[in-house]
Amino acid sequence: MMQKWIKLLSIISLLNVNFLFAQKVGLVLSGGGARGFAHIGVIKALEENGIPIDYITGTSAGALVGGMYVSGTSPQQMQNIVLSEDFKNWATGSLSDELIYYFKERERDASWATVKLSYDSTLRMNFNGSLVNSGQIDFALLENHSAASAGADYDFNNLFVPFRCVASDIKNKRPVIFNCGDLSQAIRASIAYPLYISPMTADNQLYYDGGIYNNFPSDVMLNEFDPDIMIGVSVGGGPDIPKEDNMFSLLRTMIIQSQHVVLPGADDILIQPDVTNFGVFDFYNFQSLIDSGYKATMARMDDIKQAIARRISPEELSRKRDDFIKKLHPLVVGDIIVTGVNPEKAKYIKSILNPRGSNMLLRQLKPRYFRLLADENIRYAFPKLVYDPKTEVYNLEVYIKPETDLRVDIGGNFSSRPISEGFIGFRYNVLGPYSLGIHANTYFGKLYNSGQLKLRLDLPGRPDFFIEPFATINRMDYYKSSSFFKDDIKPAYLLVTDQSFGLNIGMPARNKGALIVGGNYFNIKDRYYQTRNFSVNDTADFTRFEGVSCVVGFERNTLNRKMYASKGSYLSIRTRFVSGNEITNPGSKQDNAPTISEWHQWWQVKMIYDNYFFRAGKYKLGFYAETNFSGQPFFNNYTATILQMPGFYPTQESRTLFLDNFHAPNYLGIGVRNVFSLRSNIDFRLEGYGFQPFQEVVKNENEKAVFGDALSARYFIASFSGIFHSPVGPVAMTLNYYDRKSKSFTVLFHIGYILFNKHALD
Repeated sequence: MMQKWIKLLSIISLLNVNFLFAQKVGLVLSGGGARGFAHIGVIKALEENGIPIDYITGTSAGALVGGMYVSGTSPQQMQNIVLSEDFKNWATGSLSDELIYYFKERERDASWATVKLSYDSTLRMNFNGSLVNSGQIDFALLENHSAASAGADYDFNNLFVPFRCVASDIKNKRPVIFNCGDLSQAIRASIAYPLYISPMTADNQLYYDGGIYNNFPSDVMLNEFDPDIMIGVSVGGGPDIPKEDNMFSLLRTMIIQSQHVVLPGADDILIQPDVTNFGVFDFYNFQSLIDSGYKATMARMDDIKQAIARRISPEELSRKRDDFIKKLHPLVVGDIIVTGVNPEKAKYIKSILNPRGSNMLLRQLKPRYFRLLADENIRYAFPKLVYDPKTEVYNLEVYIKPETDLRVDIGGNFSSRPISEGFIGFRYNVLGPYSLGIHANTYFGKLYNSGQLKLRLDLPGRPDFFIEPFATINRMDYYKSSSFFKDDIKPAYLLVTDQSFGLNIGMPARNKGALIVGGNYFNIKDRYYQTRNFSVNDTADFTRFEGVSCVVGFERNTLNRKMYASKGSYLSIRTRFVSGNEITNPGSKQDNAPTISEWHQWWQVKMIYDNYFFRAGKYKLGFYAETNFSGQPFFNNYTATILQMPGFYPTQESRTLFLDNFHAPNYLGIGVRNVFSLRSNIDFRLEGYGFQPFQEVVKNENEKAVFGDALSARYFIASFSGIFHSPVGPVAMTLNYYDRKSKSFTVLFHIGYILFNKHALD
């Protein structure tokens, strides 16, 4: 009898020992792009049911989610992060409004693509290695994981949960397991999907997405931790059928090795959320993905509980998380260490990041970091925080890759009307104690020909400012480019040429705006007939307006596109003083009238406001307003007057036309822009505008300009467009309406950007 009791007690004792000390649980998180955010739902379900997580291994998206968890982030906090607008910006490479540094943005042009060239004894082509700007996610990883890395003494075994992540060494064609060092750097290496996000360089090694060689790191879990039981989560979605018209589908098929999702133990549990309807880069359905992971885990919960007897209470888990977070050091930045560039360039970079040279909070440094990234001479930067126990602050180590010496921009516009144009731009960069850019471009076509040369010198300080000398020549041939139009739209012969040489000085107005003061010499030459009845033997009227102007302006811009924007706002307010001499030589149609010379001076104030202020699902509503106040006098004749007066051209096609009734010295133009987005890159736009001159400029019987009655006339423009935003620019078909024309409707199809260099008095 006694022997039976002893045997029974021994069995109970063994069971208790097994219960208390065994059943260490390892969680394996696969890669899968956006599908990987189903892992959050899995972790949420496990925590809610008291299932312990003792170890985590992850690849790619699994490394990203696992890295958040082992840094002490709760499932609810993880969900809040990925559902935020900021996270969508991280995933897509877009900058949130507060990080846009408009002061550093170069003037928008018609470029489609950039070819980068380096000169190092031989001229070689250098192409960008990613479609997404990684600046946002690099800094987000720094913010979210640097304190955890330091708190764990840079040993991944000391994190909230011991952790391993996998990246790919493509040089040696092998997976690499990160078990120590900087956590943000390890995660960044694991998620570097080829051509989507730039590779990660660390210790002179180039790392790409871990899914290339090991997309389901169950072997890493076994070899590194050897848990009693594994829970594996596979969100690969099965073998994708490659689609010939989808670059990323083809790329994924080629680079991600086909792997069998296998767990080594008989009691191990595999969870496979239903993610087949989600794309690898579907960054707009995070909640559905999280829910799919939660649902799949709850469906297996009875099996999980049967296999795992051990539990962890919410109170114990919360206490453990709080204890880990309490030992983390606040993110205060001390020294800045710049690598990858010479000392002169490093000095410039430090002066941008921390002009005062004092300790600062990371959130204070953040806008200055993105100010640095906006510099045209910086191609790539990767930040890392390293805790210094002696100073009790972090040193910021920034690896800088300067932009290539020479960049060639190629672009233009192909159109169903003879307004097509080509564009070539050149930019040469010099980075030293300052940032210097030499820019040149040329446009060529029937409508528009132009050349521009600019030199921009950026000087850091408090505040930053730039000095920009420039020279521009523009030529607009409205007659030749309108030859397919009906007579009432086709203007008389109009050839407008302007030359401008000047200097601009600018400084930032917070992060989204810029203050600019400038001046220029201009020489504007207009050749025209004031009648449509002329022959090749006739001589055109010629007006030259030559003088100087100075301008003070403010601009603020967060629009998301160069053309056909659907998000953000733009505000421009500028005042200009103009002083110059008009010389008009009448042509042969004016019976050889005498040459007229007259001096003109005036002030002008112009404001443009464009705001996409309302959004409801796929619908966006924008408001556009433009007003001009000027004391500009009349020139010798009506045509010369209208050519010099500011005009209202709110639509893309209208900028290629000369519409005399949309010019006046004082006017108000307003309109609405309705945008319906079928997809992120397909829009339909319905736009309508009204133009109200305070006094219309009309022609009298002597071809002179005179004012009509106050508020006596108003005109309207409307357009309906279908736009595909392709990688090289918009592909658009537009139906346009111009008020008070016998043939008021036009149709325009174009590919590319209808953009021009600034006019001398713009």
